[in-house]
Amino acid sequence: MIKNIIFDIGNVLVGFDWKEYFHGLGIEGEAFDRVVKATVASGDWNEVDRGVKSDDELLDMFIENDPGVETELRKVFEDIHDMLHQFGYSKGWIIDLQRRGYKVYCLSNMSYKACNDCADALDFLPLLDGYILSCDVKLCKPEKEIYERLLEKYSLKPEECIFFDDMQRNIDAANNIGIHGVVFTGLKEAEAAIKEITEAEKGEFKSSHKKSTRIVALCTVIIIGLAYLANLVLAFINTDAARSMLKVSLGLTLGLPILAWIYIWIIGKLTRKDTIADFKFFRDKND
Repeated sequence: MIKNIIFDIGNVLVGFDWKEYFHGLGIEGEAFDRVVKATVASGDWNEVDRGVKSDDELLDMFIENDPGVETELRKVFEDIHDMLHQFGYSKGWIIDLQRRGYKVYCLSNMSYKACNDCADALDFLPLLDGYILSCDVKLCKPEKEIYERLLEKYSLKPEECIFFDDMQRNIDAANNIGIHGVVFTGLKEAEAAIKEITEAEKGEFKSSHKKSTRIVALCTVIIIGLAYLANLVLAFINTDAARSMLKVSLGLTLGLPILAWIYIWIIGKLTRKDTIADFKFFRDKND
């Protein structure tokens, strides 16, 4: 049963608008291409989120990638406040999911600088039931260990979680450890995915228990039939052992149907479906 919804942050709850941010600083044309190549398009970008290097060390690393745009790079890293903005639905969605009975968590690659400079865009974090940011654990998605860290910290079962992320590689990593991973493309699509996964699980649950109630009912009928025959036979045998066995047989004949009825009634309540153990079942059939 799905109990937990896990969100990535960037491009799921918060817009990561690095292109607009760079343009807003007046970085255009060739300079823009070079800054992109030295930063977000470089293999070093994950180190920003890993939280191992200081801001100065990160800036020096990117300047080393292209010293010719040092001025622009220093401007970019002076204050990244405008690089992130919170989507209008984020807080309301978190609260709504919690009201519907889900626990809501975040698992995100996020730098200390983003946490500090963009605190207003991340002000939904206290609303969550928990979160792990890459900078705090020195791990980055899609590394397996960061997913396991979240599951371990909050005692979550992977099969009870749905994870939304905008990157396919991060979804693949979640799926590999048993989490239901879904590529995030929008609020409407995400809600549809939650409904689809939960409905599929309910169907499997009902199907398995429907089969079990049939087996219980069939076994009960067979055992009662055998016990009834045993009663007839034992009634004509005048020994102490036979009389003791007759009491046991009578007990089975009387008690087993009650136990079976209770079991089937409980399964009906769990699956939210009328069964033969519910008197409403008969009334509905006769109406």
